[in-house]
Amino acid sequence: MTSIVPSDYYLERYALGELPAEEAGEIERRAAADPAVRAALNEIKSSNRAILSLYPPAMVASRLAALRRESGGRPLLRFRRLFFLSSAAAAAAAALLVVFLVVPSIKKPETDLIKGLQNVDLGRTQLLVFRMKDAAVEILPSGARARAGDLLQLAYVASKAPYGLILSIDGLGRLTLHFPERKDGPADLKQNTKAVLPDAIELDDAPGFERFFLITSNDPIAVPEILARAENLASDPARIRTADLDLPPGCRQFSVLILKGEDP
Repeated sequence: MTSIVPSDYYLERYALGELPAEEAGEIERRAAADPAVRAALNEIKSSNRAILSLYPPAMVASRLAALRRESGGRPLLRFRRLFFLSSAAAAAAAALLVVFLVVPSIKKPETDLIKGLQNVDLGRTQLLVFRMKDAAVEILPSGARARAGDLLQLAYVASKAPYGLILSIDGLGRLTLHFPERKDGPADLKQNTKAVLPDAIELDDAPGFERFFLITSNDPIAVPEILARAENLASDPARIRTADLDLPPGCRQFSVLILKGEDP
């Protein structure tokens, strides 16, 4: 696969200079090679400039001070940062006021509107691959066919095991980690819900197939170890399509095979 567009959160951290050097370098390489990533970065920078022009830090700081006085020094509210501006100081000052102004217009992600997802069994651990094409969205069963340029998105249901990861191997033996975002990132699974990953995947013209794996465990997972075991499978073209990963005791695996190319 040639294009995995990083989530807005990840790109915003890059724009703020919050990513480690290695990860920042990866974003830069992607931006140089992928117009979609460059466009997303440019949109974030443009949005940051617009927000700062509307809400200068000095004005926001003054307003926050007044709100604190009116609240008697109590915490104003708890919030998740919604915007990442061009400097950490500006973000800290401006984000809270922006929350007051824009929360009424924020919409919940429409994951429940995805065709078929509303009927997913939340009591059964499973990996879901759905395809977005034009205005239609469909779940792809294992063995379904897709074409280069198709846009896929991954989701999972975890009924019991609290830890896991999602990876894929393509027909050329290339391995990609989809969840968590980093090898050292938290691998905590959301329980008994339809959890949709934020990054869309655009299929390239690599031959053969894409095979997606969900690995789950009751104990914390060593992501690098699982990836090393997946690389062993990826290095054997005769086994990639159908063989199970050789996993540590206590791990379970689920896979979805997507065949690439026109229907025979």
